[in-house]
Amino acid sequence: MKTLLLLPALLVAAAAPMMTTTTLSGGAADVRAAGPHDWIVDAGHSSCVFGCKHAGAAWFLGTFDRVEGKVTLDPDAPQKGSVELTIPVEGLDSNNEQRDGHLKSPDFFNAKENPEITFKSTAIQASGKDLEVTGDLSMAGETQSVTIPVKWTGDGEFRGKRRGYLAEFSVMRSKFGMNYGLAKNVLSDEVRLTISLELVQAQ
Repeated sequence: MKTLLLLPALLVAAAAPMMTTTTLSGGAADVRAAGPHDWIVDAGHSSCVFGCKHAGAAWFLGTFDRVEGKVTLDPDAPQKGSVELTIPVEGLDSNNEQRDGHLKSPDFFNAKENPEITFKSTAIQASGKDLEVTGDLSMAGETQSVTIPVKWTGDGEFRGKRRGYLAEFSVMRSKFGMNYGLAKNVLSDEVRLTISLELVQAQ
């Protein structure tokens, strides 16, 4: 595989202090300074790996080369937090160029029409530093609600405060309209996902 990275960046630092911009319904920009509970995904140190079973035998693994996103999480009020992630489908790497092209075709992700996989949280629950995040996962033109167990992996500091999380979960690709290979058990319906996020505190 070219890399074990998965997930692109939604925000880019343009000025100090870092500012978060949202667009209001009237078209005006609402700009606010990032708060102490705002984090940005460090795409260069975050990874997303997927696994699918082939012919009922072995799991083959692939990656997406970038994960982007932002997280807001107050330890005293985790239920008020939010998670937004984006993964460009173009960065898919299954260690086979022909297969990569097939996975990006309408049989699977239909990347031309749906260039991104996105996740937006709708609820967050905390158990100590670990989380359970429910949200809308969108890919291949379909959206499904999923609940993801997320483990805290550590805090550190390198050019800013950093925090790590690891999520391991499965989705059924048929729920996203990806039915290719199911009838003859060429590929499993279950797809396993491992996402490791390194967050850097917004400043």
